[in-house]
Amino acid sequence: STHSQRLSVTTALVTDNRWECVEVMVAAARAGRSFLPLDFRLDDAAAARLLRHSGARAVVAGSSHRDQAARLAEAGTPAEHWIHLDGGGPGGLDYAGLMSQDIGTALPSVPDDAGFCILYTSGTTGVPKGVFFTHQQTMDNAMAVLVEYGIGPGSRYLVSYPHNSAGSVNHVIGPVLMAGGTLIVEDVRSFDADRYFATVERYRVTHSQLVPTMVFRLLATTTDRDLSSLVTVGYASAPIPAPRVKEMIDRFGPLFVQGYGMTETCSLATVLGKADHDVAGTGREGQLASCGRATYGVEVAVVGEDDQPVPPGALGEVIMRGRWLFQAYWDDPELTAATNRGGWLHSGDVGYLDPEGYLYLVDRKKDLLIIGGANIASKEIEDVLYEISGVLEAAVIGVPDQEWGERPHAVLVPAPGHDLDTAAVHAHCQGRLPTIKRPAQVTILTAMPKTSTGKISKPELRRLLG
Repeated sequence: STHSQRLSVTTALVTDNRWECVEVMVAAARAGRSFLPLDFRLDDAAAARLLRHSGARAVVAGSSHRDQAARLAEAGTPAEHWIHLDGGGPGGLDYAGLMSQDIGTALPSVPDDAGFCILYTSGTTGVPKGVFFTHQQTMDNAMAVLVEYGIGPGSRYLVSYPHNSAGSVNHVIGPVLMAGGTLIVEDVRSFDADRYFATVERYRVTHSQLVPTMVFRLLATTTDRDLSSLVTVGYASAPIPAPRVKEMIDRFGPLFVQGYGMTETCSLATVLGKADHDVAGTGREGQLASCGRATYGVEVAVVGEDDQPVPPGALGEVIMRGRWLFQAYWDDPELTAATNRGGWLHSGDVGYLDPEGYLYLVDRKKDLLIIGGANIASKEIEDVLYEISGVLEAAVIGVPDQEWGERPHAVLVPAPGHDLDTAAVHAHCQGRLPTIKRPAQVTILTAMPKTSTGKISKPELRRLLG
């Protein structure tokens, strides 16, 4: 992997979601260049930092980022070529003009272990890290996705994640292209349930991948659109409380597949398939709170502080290994060694395995609350908050407390057309949680701060409420 990095030449892309993102990705792959899609929400300083870190030689920019590209061109990055998707960029090359030219030479033969992409993490845990994948890793991962999500030539997949995320590049775009399916690329700057339903009806969408906040907005919105084309709806990025999963199935039918992974797993590590969701009346409803079992080609274990496996049901850190899991962060050997200890990817997630191998996530290690010396999972409190009628989104962070060390601070966003009362929230928690886990403070917001992939950003919440 280090050898592949050393030989890699990188092409970056900075734009909103649009179909040309797919074209640029494929062109970079065919030309033997590593593809670096940048988060469209990055400010100039952050974008320049990633261009320097990755060593990108060429940058492709859309009209949405034309002004930013002009500023970045003066920011002292290694980029030598600036290509504008819509033309008209200062001092740059016109994308359409380049596409119309005969390159006059045969494309290179690209080995399977050559660099395919560098994906920078969305940053819920701090400074983004460049995760490097080869063509072989991406293809291996895609085979698992094709099987687990039932993707084939007739599939019509709606791209609802930002184009720069593993949830798009490795989880949707790559597999669908390999299967010969169709991609419908949407603007994702602000997810709207009515627009989603209209798009599904218009394009007869069969597959879709959503984050929990998107699913909650669908549940809060009524529609008379024809959604009968939908075959599979994946959800990922954060756990959904089991009662909400049951509500999803009751509303939309047995369409759902949950995938657990992270940028470092290429996309997929465990899967809770459609059959796993079909547990009504079986006494296995608690299974809906899990994120499934390891997909083929991946091993999952839960270990203690000594990196030794813990018994089923015991909490520990989730670790994984498999052919397509990342081997290295871009130009960061120390962080690579710390994360890939003993050949296992250490996720930073806390969870447990049941006797049948189903994985249950409890929290990020960094998000555990330490109250009176005890580790308390924020998810346990969040699940209780989601029981309250009118709650669209809930998050719990720790705030300093002289007596207890930390106390829970609940942050809520009301569903459209609902008002939330802090006294009612406290009363609900009093009946459902022991004193140590009850929120000491409750804050109502109109919107949660999010990462580019739609996950609630707890670091940003701490800054906002600190």
